[in-house]
Amino acid sequence: MFMRSRSSLVALFSTLLGACGNANIQSATPRDQLPDLLVSKELMAEAGARHKVGGGGSNAVAYEPRPSSNSGGRSDDRDDSDSDEDASPAVAKRNGGSGGGGGGGGTALVSAAPQPASYALVIGIEKYRDVTAATGARYDAERFAEMARTTLGVPEDNIHTLLDERAGKSDIAKQIRWLQSNVPAGGRIYVYFSGHGAPDPTSGVSYIVPYDGDPQYLTESAIKMSEMLGDLEKTKAKDVLAIADSCFSGGGGRSVLAPGTRPLVRVQEVKTTARVALLSASSGAEISGPSADGRGGLFSKYLIDAIGSGQADINGDGQISLKELEDWIKPRVKREAKKANRDQTPNVQVGKKLGAPNDFIVSWGYAR
Repeated sequence: MFMRSRSSLVALFSTLLGACGNANIQSATPRDQLPDLLVSKELMAEAGARHKVGGGGSNAVAYEPRPSSNSGGRSDDRDDSDSDEDASPAVAKRNGGSGGGGGGGGTALVSAAPQPASYALVIGIEKYRDVTAATGARYDAERFAEMARTTLGVPEDNIHTLLDERAGKSDIAKQIRWLQSNVPAGGRIYVYFSGHGAPDPTSGVSYIVPYDGDPQYLTESAIKMSEMLGDLEKTKAKDVLAIADSCFSGGGGRSVLAPGTRPLVRVQEVKTTARVALLSASSGAEISGPSADGRGGLFSKYLIDAIGSGQADINGDGQISLKELEDWIKPRVKREAKKANRDQTPNVQVGKKLGAPNDFIVSWGYAR
């Protein structure tokens, strides 16, 4: 009697799975918020065996659990209320990921085409000597470095990472010199900075703040963003992608001001150079804020999801252009920032020798 009931249950389960597999069931709940299907392992095994043995006349399907967006599966992350996201890709199957990357969590990373002539300088400063912490900046940098290894295929020896107290002004200057000395003609450079920015209160000039930076003495202790881009222009690289998860508004988030001061003029927009593309976390007087889970920056979260899992391959051609990257990241960051009652709009600038954003291919070789 028990065996007959068990067989009936398995048959019913198999039939229902077959019907569900062929049906397009509408739900008011977004797919990424639906609860996981909990099924006994024994029933899964028996249903799969029946399907394999029964063959032809059965509509049963073996249930294969898919990884969630936190364990490597693709998160569609589509919000139909935001018209900017209508171009979200129907992403094809990708190569197997390497895990969460950068200390766990986040979307799993996939392997794209290796870039043996590429170099990466990754800077993440969370704990500062003299100013408040930039929460999550170290985590962001660690994840970006892992993505550079795994997805972008930058050789291990070509990745230099500076974190917290190892990212003083002189440390950063030495690494820029390393790039100038080692990157060959025709090579590529990725520079990623996660930490505080600061505006000069009287001139509006934007600075990145190193570990030992002091907003009261920006000229002596910090690095002008324009000078850093100019130093990258002096390398032999064919092209450079500089990425900054910071802001220069002085209004909070990842920006700082000397105590008791405020900008007297409008903060100047950073201009890039001829062979450098600049991808910034925010524009103008906006604030670059944290992701919803508080682990890192909102911009960096979507940046690493976009490249590391190949989700920004909007047209499905196996590569991601800077234009696709911007189109995928921008509406998501804007939407999440609005939920936190602030404005944050990622911004892209492309140097005049690099053509249009569509011409700058960030990564390629994603498997379909």
